[in-house]
Amino acid sequence: MSHTTKNMDTTSSMECSHVSNMWRLDENAEAEALACMQNLANWAPAVEEIANWPEYSPQPLHSLSNYAKKIGVRNLYVKDESKRFGIELGSFKALGAPYAVYKILCHEVFKSQGVRPTAAELRSGRYRNVTEQVTVCVATDGNPGRSLAYGAKIFGCRCVDYIHGHVSEGRRKKMMYYGAVVIRIDGEYENAVERAKEDARMNEWHFVSSTSWSDFDEDIPQNVMNAYMVVVDETLSRLPAVNQITHVFVCGGVGSIAAAVFQGFHTYLKNDGRDHSQIPRFIVVEPSEADCLLQSAKHGVPKQSAGSLRTCMAGLTCRAPSPAAWKILKWLTSDFLAVPDSFAVDGMRILASGGEGDVPLVIGESSAASMGILAASKNDAKLREQLGLRHDSQVLLFGLEGATDPDIYHQLVGMPPTAVFEAQEKYWSRTSTTSYSR
Repeated sequence: MSHTTKNMDTTSSMECSHVSNMWRLDENAEAEALACMQNLANWAPAVEEIANWPEYSPQPLHSLSNYAKKIGVRNLYVKDESKRFGIELGSFKALGAPYAVYKILCHEVFKSQGVRPTAAELRSGRYRNVTEQVTVCVATDGNPGRSLAYGAKIFGCRCVDYIHGHVSEGRRKKMMYYGAVVIRIDGEYENAVERAKEDARMNEWHFVSSTSWSDFDEDIPQNVMNAYMVVVDETLSRLPAVNQITHVFVCGGVGSIAAAVFQGFHTYLKNDGRDHSQIPRFIVVEPSEADCLLQSAKHGVPKQSAGSLRTCMAGLTCRAPSPAAWKILKWLTSDFLAVPDSFAVDGMRILASGGEGDVPLVIGESSAASMGILAASKNDAKLREQLGLRHDSQVLLFGLEGATDPDIYHQLVGMPPTAVFEAQEKYWSRTSTTSYSR
C-alpha cells in the first residue's frame, strides 16, 4: 500500500518512507556544498597515518552473489567494519575519534615542547607529562564514546563520555572498560551534546565530534571526517569495478559518514572522467523515529525529526542533522529512506544467517536496515521502482558496525555474535574465495 503526501517527492511503500531528493546535483546545492567539499578534500594524510598504526588492517568487502540473485540484482557487496581494531571496538567510529585525539595531542605537545611527536612516540608515553593534562569529551550513543576512550587510552590523555537515558548499560560499561569517565544525563542525544560542549568550554577540554556547524573548517570535525575516509579508500580499492556500482546505501544519523562516503565516491568518479549521469544512486537509511535527514530532504533545509528517538538503531538516534554534512547530502544524495526497527532486525538476521550460501556477517542494528530494505524490495514492486532496482543493478551496502552490544545483538538475531563469527571462519575454511572478499 502506498500514498502520496503534499510533497510529491514523498511516498511510503508499506512501512518504508521514501523521499526522492529534488535538489540532487542542483547547481545551487553544489555551490552551498562547495566549501565543505573543499575543506574535506585532503584526506590522504589521515589515511596514510592510520595505515601505519599497529592495530590497522584493511577490513573486508564481501560479495553476496547468491543473495543478489535472490533479490534480483546483478551484484551485492557489503563493506564490513565489524572487526575494525578488534570486535570490541568493531565500528568505523574507531577511526575518527582516535585520529582526532592523535592530532589534538600532537598540537598540545608542539605548544609545550616545540616538537610534533609521532603516533609511536605518544603511545610510548614519552610526552605523558603533557598529554595526561589533556581531556577529550564527546556525547555518544555508544560507538563514538568507546572509540574516543580507546584513543585517549592508547595516546595518553583523559576522556569523559556523556550518554543519554536510552544508551544501554552494556555500551556504558564498554566505554568504562577503556578508561572513560561516563556521565549519564537526562534527555536525548542533543541534550548530551549541549552538556558536553558546555563542560568542554568551561574546563578547556576538547569536544570531539564529526558534527560541524561551520562547513568543516574546524580542525576536530575535519580530522574525524578525514579518518572516516579509510573506509571509503578501502572500499574503492577493493571493488572490482567502481564505475559499475549503481546503488550505494549508507546509514543516516547526523549524516557525517554518509557525507564522507558520497564525497569519496563522487571525487573518485569525477577524477576518473565520469560525469554526473554516471554516478550511482546515493541512498541514506535512518529509523522512522529518528528521521531528521528525510525531514530535511522534504524541506531542503536542516529539520529536526518529530519522532520519539525510540529505536534499536542506537547509533542513529539523532534529533537533528550536522549542518555541514547536510549540505553535502543535499547535493549528492538521491534517496532518503526511513524505516521501522523491523527492517534493521530482518537485515541483521539475513546477514548473520549466511543464507543462500553466502558468508555469514555480524552487522549491527545501525547499519543492517539497508539489507532489510533490499530484502523487502524483492516482493515490493513499488519500493523496487522507487529505488530504481533492476536485474542489472550493482549494489553496495556499508556495514559500519558489528555487535556493539553483544547482549542486544543476541536478543535481536537469536544467536550470539561469537556464533556468527565462528560460522564465518568455517565458511572461509571451506571456500577459496579470497580476492576482494577478505
